[in-house]
Amino acid sequence: MDHETITLKDGREVLIRFGQPGDGQLTYDFMLELGESTDRMLTHPGDMRTPDEYESSIGKIATGSFYSLCAIDPETSKLVGNAAFFTGARVKISHVAGLAMGVLPEWQGLGLGVWLLNRSIEDMRKNPKIYRLDLIVMDGNDHAKTMYERAGFEVEGHRKGAVRQPDGTFDGETMMGMWVGE
Repeated sequence: MDHETITLKDGREVLIRFGQPGDGQLTYDFMLELGESTDRMLTHPGDMRTPDEYESSIGKIATGSFYSLCAIDPETSKLVGNAAFFTGARVKISHVAGLAMGVLPEWQGLGLGVWLLNRSIEDMRKNPKIYRLDLIVMDGNDHAKTMYERAGFEVEGHRKGAVRQPDGTFDGETMMGMWVGE
């Protein structure tokens, strides 16, 4: 897939493509905006990776240890949604891909997150090296948890107080997984 265009529930279109070299700054800007919009994700604006570090992750696409599916607003060329899988770096967990995904608030509730999730799962199923998908969802992110369950992820555990928010409060997180291998 070079790219494709999908139409969302409100009639807006987004360009869908895989991550590519040069997306480091685009990804940084997306992550910063997403992180500032919610406290329901692990990345906090105060501990953001640099654009060069995001670029380094994108460089791992060629080695098969990273996957990135991007949703781009064709009017602004801004990244508005992303689904990324990181694969295990060690031999015993090289069959596992961990999901991180998000959609900017003004693009939520339109089917984009579901589309990105389902397409990325489909792509992972086609990868002969991947047998298992993992993700973590923070307490309070009920919409995302429901979306993951509908896609086939199962709750595998919960960690109370696993996340300490900048205001000093604690949140739990739920571990979810899905078997996609033979």
